[in-house]
Amino acid sequence: MPSALITGAAGFIGGVLARRLLTEGWQVHVLLGRACRREPLAGLEVVAHAHDGTTEGMLAILEAARPDVVFHLASLFLTDHQPGDLQGLTASNILFPLQLVEAMAVTGARNLVNTGTSWQHFGTAGYRPVNLYAATKQAFEDLLPYYHEARGLSCTTLKLFDTYGPGDPRRKLVPILLEAARTGEPLGLSPGEQILDLVHVEDVAQAFLDAGRRLLDSPPVLDTFLVSADRLTVRDLVQRIQEALGRPIQARWGQRPYRPREVMVPLDPADRLLPGWGPARDLREGLRATFEALPAQ
Repeated sequence: MPSALITGAAGFIGGVLARRLLTEGWQVHVLLGRACRREPLAGLEVVAHAHDGTTEGMLAILEAARPDVVFHLASLFLTDHQPGDLQGLTASNILFPLQLVEAMAVTGARNLVNTGTSWQHFGTAGYRPVNLYAATKQAFEDLLPYYHEARGLSCTTLKLFDTYGPGDPRRKLVPILLEAARTGEPLGLSPGEQILDLVHVEDVAQAFLDAGRRLLDSPPVLDTFLVSADRLTVRDLVQRIQEALGRPIQARWGQRPYRPREVMVPLDPADRLLPGWGPARDLREGLRATFEALPAQ
C-alpha cells in the first residue's frame, strides 16, 4: 500500500484528506506541531509524529515515516497581520515547509503535494499577493525549483479558493451564513458583489489524492494547478442558501465595508485545473449537508 505523510492533518481540510486516504487503503502518517491538537484525529488509524520545531526533528520524522507522498497543508493563515505576527508567519509558512523539503531530500522522499492559495494572485494571473500570508506562501513556493532541479523533488502545488463542508470549525463565510439562517438573527454584510469560488472539502480532498497518485505515476514534475468549482457573488450565495434550506437570511447589505484589498474577482481557473479532476458535489446539496452538520445550539 502507498504511504503518506500529512502536515496540517488536525485542520479541517487535512483531516478530511486523512480520512479519504485511509479509506483508499493508504498508510497515513501525520506530522503534528507543538501547538497542534490531537482531538480531531481521534479514532483514526494514523501514525502521529510530533515535530519539535528543529530541522533535526524533521529529519527524524521523515526517516521514520518514509512516505511515498507528502501532503503539505499546514500553514498559519491571517487575513491581516500585525507586527507581532511576523515570526509566526515566517516560521509556519516558510521555515517549517523548508525543513520539510530538506528532510525529504536527505531521506529520499521525492513526491510533494503542496498547498497554495488563489490569494497569491490579486486581480492578475501573475504573482501579486493579497496579504502577507499569501506572500509567505509564494516565498516557499519560490524555493521549490531548487529542490526540483538540484535534489530531484517532484512537486505539484494546488492553489485553493474558498472551501466549505460539514464539520468546518473555521469562522468562514459559509458557516456564518448558515448560522444566520438557523437563528434568524440579522447579519451585517458587505455590499456583497465580490465573487467567491466555493469548493466542497470532499472535492478538495479528491484533488489532493489525485495529485498524489499522479506524482507516483509520473517522472519528476514541478507544476501548479487550481482547485475551482462554483463561482458566484456573495449575494447569489445568500440566495442559494435560502433556496436550499427554505429559510430566510436577514442580510443587512452594506452594513460592513469591503476589506482593504478585497478580492472582488478571483483568479480565473481557465484551463489550469488539475488534469482529470473536477468537482463532483452539487452546491445546493453541499450547503444543505453543511447546515445539517452545524453544532447543536
